[in-house]
Amino acid sequence: MSWSDRFSEVARDIQSSEIRELLKLLADPEILSFAGGIPDPALFPTADFQRIAGDIAADPDRNRDALQYAPTEGYVPLRQWAMDHAGAPVLELSIDNVLVTNGAQQGLTLLAGALIDKDTPIAVAQPTYLGALQVFATHQPKFVTVATDDDGLQLDALETALQSGVRFLYTIPDFQNPGGFSQSEARRTAIVALAHRYGVPILEDTAYRDLYYDAPPPPSLLQLEARLLAAKGGAGEWNKDGLVVQLGTASKTLMPALRIGWVIAPEVLVEKLVVLKQADDLNTSSLNQMLAHDLASQVLDRHVVTLRQTYGERRDVMVETLRRHLPNDAHFSAPKGGMFVWLTLPDGMDAGALLELAVAQEKIAFVPGAAFHANGGGENTLRLSFSTCQPDDIKRGMERLCGLIRKEMK
Repeated sequence: MSWSDRFSEVARDIQSSEIRELLKLLADPEILSFAGGIPDPALFPTADFQRIAGDIAADPDRNRDALQYAPTEGYVPLRQWAMDHAGAPVLELSIDNVLVTNGAQQGLTLLAGALIDKDTPIAVAQPTYLGALQVFATHQPKFVTVATDDDGLQLDALETALQSGVRFLYTIPDFQNPGGFSQSEARRTAIVALAHRYGVPILEDTAYRDLYYDAPPPPSLLQLEARLLAAKGGAGEWNKDGLVVQLGTASKTLMPALRIGWVIAPEVLVEKLVVLKQADDLNTSSLNQMLAHDLASQVLDRHVVTLRQTYGERRDVMVETLRRHLPNDAHFSAPKGGMFVWLTLPDGMDAGALLELAVAQEKIAFVPGAAFHANGGGENTLRLSFSTCQPDDIKRGMERLCGLIRKEMK
């Protein structure tokens, strides 16, 4: 009997993440990897984690609750914290607008299950987060790609997509993965206005919002929707008129192993997501939710200061080295936050082939950019992550990469 003959159509079509495969290179100490968009484990708030875990274990009532099943919706204090962290009090949110998920990735999975039928048109940036494309692809939608520039989604292209009848728009406004760009306030305001003009929901992924290195990002799309509805005199009617669904995560700022994310959405959508989550995993770990809440409420504000300082220095080294050594025929983003630099090679150069040479000859790794393009293209692009490498390693690695690019251009 062949198991491959028993696979569903979706299982036959789905492909392994290129990023997950490349992360295996991290096991080789000789490879200097700029591939994984992951936090530096040396920066995890380990001492605070151990203290908080001990406090929970020492409290009989909390310890009992931490080891038990929990409501599907999530730990109430954590839901309250996520609601407050969204910073949109005028919307009159309640915890009924918040669902705790196993990372933002499960939030995407549940939203895909709630919103996508086969051949449903959905709008995504070109390029966009590979993990979202993988989730959406399991429901076999029709991807409608929206062109981007250094300021994010191009408004003309977005309006064309919205006019075409897409079910929703998925976007990362802050320090986008993989492009590194952050949308301006003017463009964000226009995006929200267009969504309301055409009645198209927006899935706003805020994974990198707290990781800014120059200045805080503009208001979130959720906050700008609050402003739009308030101007119309109806901000309190968000459960009826709101179109922005916000996804958040503790993975990039606290620690991925907690697997804590959340979705903020109108109540009718949250209710449907809860039913889908019940069918998926019943509930997110009670212990992890308690740990995440206590870390977020007690530690996060001071911890992100350290992250911004450390990652900001690494960003600066990568950008400065590329400016000094990258050939003029190639160009790159200079992100104001997040974890990524997006590099565009000269026309005709293939990043996949370059990766093979980079690993074999220079012992460096990155992610070829084609994987982030829903409908093909991007073969001459690549993503670099600076989050896990020390400044000296970043400088050395970028010098090697630029030298290899220069050599392959000849």
